[in-house]
Order: sequence, then C-alpha cells, then structure tokens
Amino acid sequence: MRRLRGQIQDDKKQKLTALARQARVDVLTMIQNAGSGNPGSALSCVEILTWLLHHEMHLEHANPKWENRDRLVLSKGHAAPVFYSLVTHFGWVGRDELSGFRCFGTRLQTHPDYQKLPCIDFPSGSLGQGLSAANGMSLSARYLGLSEPRFFVLIGDGELQEGQIWEAAMTAGHYGLENVIAIIDRNFFQGDAAIVETMTLEPIVEKWQAFNWQVQTAEGHDFVSLSTAFSAFEEGKPKLIIANTVKGKGVSFMEKNNNWHVGGKKFTAEKLGAALEEIDGKAS
Repeated sequence: MRRLRGQIQDDKKQKLTALARQARVDVLTMIQNAGSGNPGSALSCVEILTWLLHHEMHLEHANPKWENRDRLVLSKGHAAPVFYSLVTHFGWVGRDELSGFRCFGTRLQTHPDYQKLPCIDFPSGSLGQGLSAANGMSLSARYLGLSEPRFFVLIGDGELQEGQIWEAAMTAGHYGLENVIAIIDRNFFQGDAAIVETMTLEPIVEKWQAFNWQVQTAEGHDFVSLSTAFSAFEEGKPKLIIANTVKGKGVSFMEKNNNWHVGGKKFTAEKLGAALEEIDGKAS
C-alpha cells in the first residue's frame, strides 16, 4: 500500500518552507503569550509536521473526520502548538484562537485533546503511548476492511526510554502493520539533559530492525530528505524514519540549548522579539 505523494518539487518546497517559517513565528508567540510551553521541543519538529500535514498525508480539509484519511498521533504531545499553527491553513483552527493557547476555556490545550478539536485523532501527553494507539487504529482498520488509511506517529527520542514504546514496536512488527509509520524527532535532548547522559539509545537502527521494522534516516529539517527516505520503504513491515533534528531549530540562542526545553517567564517580550527578528532574517 504505497499511497505516496511523491517527491517534492521546487515550488512545493518553497511553499512548505514558508509554512514552516510561519509555524515557528506562531509557536514562539503562543508560548510567550501563555508564559509557558516547550519552545525547544516544538521547534525541532516543525519541518516534520509541515511535511506530513501539507504534503504527505491524505486529508480532506472540509471533512477532518473523513473515514479514509491518514491519521496523525502526536505521541510527543508537547509539539501541539506546531500542529495548531499548521492546521489554521485548513480552517480547522482559527488564527485568532492561537493567542489563547494554554488559557482556560480554550480549544488549544497544552497537549492534543480530541474532545476539543475534531481534527485530533488521539489525546496525548503522557509519553510513550502514541505508538500503541497507532497500532490499535491499524488493527481496527484491518478488521473493518479499510485499506487506505495510514497511521503516522511522531515520537520524541527521549520518549524511547519508555518501555511501552518497545512493547508497541514488537506488536507492530509481529502483526506486520505496514501502514504504521513512526517518525522519531531525533534532537538528542530530553527534559533534564542530553539523551546520552540519561540513557543511550544506540544502536537505535539495529534495535528497530530486530523488531521487524524497516528503518530509514533523514535530515529532519529537509523536506526533500524526508520524502526521499519515505519513498525508499517497501511493503509488508511497519516503517520508521529517524529524523535528525536540532532542538530549538531556527533561533540561535535556543539551538542545542536544553535550557529552552521549557520556556516560561524567562521567555520575555525582548527574547521573543530577538527570536522573531532572526527567523525573519533567515526567511529573506
């Protein structure tokens, strides 16, 4: 079941680049307005989610609950502000709603909440659960005879230290869930420290292959690299893209700086202004 969108042409790459830039602006503005959030973790997966939502996934913008749509599970639930920004272009979230992120009464919760928004397929936040959810969706689709949906899961690399991830990896491999596609946001940091300081993940490729997964690597900030990696997969097995990324990508004082895993009161209006100026400069 290929259902591929194909390689990205130059005009589409330019469009995706512009969407990613806007997402970075929106994410930082939302977090600064809220006074809390996860800027470093959000910025590392901007291109991944832009590529998925605006190129690879089959969706109906007028019908977010279309039966044959591809599904997206943000196992890395704290990336939600990136998702919110990107789906404003579909009309699923109003741009005026972004300023209410993390406020009482808002639809834009800290983590995705499918009771608030019809375009969310799984409520996440507790790390490690997303791959199990995608497996369940895939098995249900098989039971119902639905051949078209694919089930994409965005996983943080620190999240791989959750045992449930490996139980789910073994399950997907055992049942040959070829329509489950996991993408690891490999930014090499987690909440408290660098991944290698907490618990090393290597040999990461061989571990997933041992669970009967196909594995490709990609540059997570490069749309062509992501598409090329995905196009290389064959049928019959679940699929994994290890997307190498930079935590805090796009803002020099945040890049590879784990102090920006969480940005609260220290993310002042002055800091926001400097970050947005840098993003604008890179876009020109």
